[in-house]
Amino acid sequence: MTIIAFISQKGGVGKSTLSQALAVEAKKQGLSVLLADCDSQQGTSYEWAKIKGKIPCQVFNQVKDIWPYTKQYDLIIIDAPARTSQGTLEIAKHADLIIQPTGASRADLIPAVKEFNALVQAKIDKKKLLFVLNRIGSPAESEIAQEYLQETGYSYLPIALPEKVSFRSIQNEGRAITQISYKTLRRKVKKLVESILDYV
Repeated sequence: MTIIAFISQKGGVGKSTLSQALAVEAKKQGLSVLLADCDSQQGTSYEWAKIKGKIPCQVFNQVKDIWPYTKQYDLIIIDAPARTSQGTLEIAKHADLIIQPTGASRADLIPAVKEFNALVQAKIDKKKLLFVLNRIGSPAESEIAQEYLQETGYSYLPIALPEKVSFRSIQNEGRAITQISYKTLRRKVKKLVESILDYV
């Protein structure tokens, strides 16, 4: 059984988007998957999952309520609240991999690095922490952000996802961004998701 958690200090960085894509692709590989939505106020992943009803998704008001489900699934994907809390640390302690999506601006990167620094100070293994660059405007922006992350010593995936209206459109239909019709984008997203699964 594996637990992969998506965390962030702020909303709009792609936590739910990547959680949903990972859930869809893992299910295609034959894994039993639970998508755990820990933001009861917004319930973004829960509302998305209801559209098609193909991915098991539950809202959890408290992180501790997730752990009894670990014996029932091959993979639990946690879509954590878009804010730092004591629950973030509890999630990090249980997860096999903690992914933090981030944009390329300093306003995104600096708080994101501080979040991982706080987890390391709380004795979370640095090897479990992974950045994914998302909503990137250009290859040059991606390169600059990767150089910044490289200096921090944290791991990051070399694949950066661009900012695309088509990603949002397909999610509105209850599908994941790995199911987008544009072949080049679809290959890129699938490669990123496969990299996450390989990382674990």
